[in-house]
Amino acid sequence: MISRCHTDDLLYLLLHLNKHIATRFERCAGVSPNRLELLCKLTGGQISQSDLQKAVSIDPAAVTRHVQQLEAEGILQRTRCESDNRITLVQLTEEGKDKVAMFKAEKDRFLEELQVDLTESERLGLIQALQKLNNQIHRMKDTSKTNS
Repeated sequence: MISRCHTDDLLYLLLHLNKHIATRFERCAGVSPNRLELLCKLTGGQISQSDLQKAVSIDPAAVTRHVQQLEAEGILQRTRCESDNRITLVQLTEEGKDKVAMFKAEKDRFLEELQVDLTESERLGLIQALQKLNNQIHRMKDTSKTNS
């Protein structure tokens, strides 16, 4: 059985790991995990910017900033919907499609190196445990304290 001391450290271990994975991933792949998530959602074709914001786990204001920067870099383009001018459509450019393919290959290399010391059984166990934690965090009620 795992001692209480070790389970108390789980939050800090997860936070520390997330921080370091994000930093090292960006250094290796040349793109942040958030930006790659956003770009991967666009590989299916054109999507409205509001649907893109709903599809990713990124703050809506950050999505807008990413989209603006990626458009300036020529990786994606925005257009107005012909049938409803209020809607902004977003899609990858040809250069963007090439970049996403390169980023995905770098992601695969990064993950392979990250998991090099894990057995297949450990990998599967880790995935299952993380999926359970992810499911639980979504089931938990918002317990934030508010000052009334």
